[in-house]
Amino acid sequence: MVKLKHKHESVIITLQPNRSANWQQNKIIIMVMAAFVMIIAIAWSLVGVWIILPFAGFEVGLLAYLMYRVSYSTYQKQIITINNHTVTFESGIYYRKQCLHFEKDKISVVTIQAQTDYEQTHITLKDNQQNVVIGQFLNQQDRQTILSHFKKAQLYVHSDKWWKGN
Repeated sequence: MVKLKHKHESVIITLQPNRSANWQQNKIIIMVMAAFVMIIAIAWSLVGVWIILPFAGFEVGLLAYLMYRVSYSTYQKQIITINNHTVTFESGIYYRKQCLHFEKDKISVVTIQAQTDYEQTHITLKDNQQNVVIGQFLNQQDRQTILSHFKKAQLYVHSDKWWKGN
């Protein structure tokens, strides 16, 4: 998801993964699946196949852990602030973990275009000393949107397929 905000002389671009369910909804799914699996496991244990109980517990625990990890990763955020002279990149989950500052006239947006329909455009902010890959969690349409916002903000966008135009 790409959000654009104009504030005074700045352009603030916020990048976040598309989230189909929040953590509260995921907890409901986990509880429903746990109840379903445990009902089946208890029924089998009443018939005499009690060995299924530890495996059912392991299955529910693994499901909960994996859903938590996936949900946690959907809360990451990247914020790119473009001013008249500087570009600031901030990223993190729940709080800022990385912050990079670039000079606007020295930064370039390097793109590697997708070769097939199953690949996505690779976008990197780069200057002489530092570089950072942005939007790894975005879909192809959002990546094209962010590139158009960069062009409107007058950042130099360099493509590996420069001879094709767009």
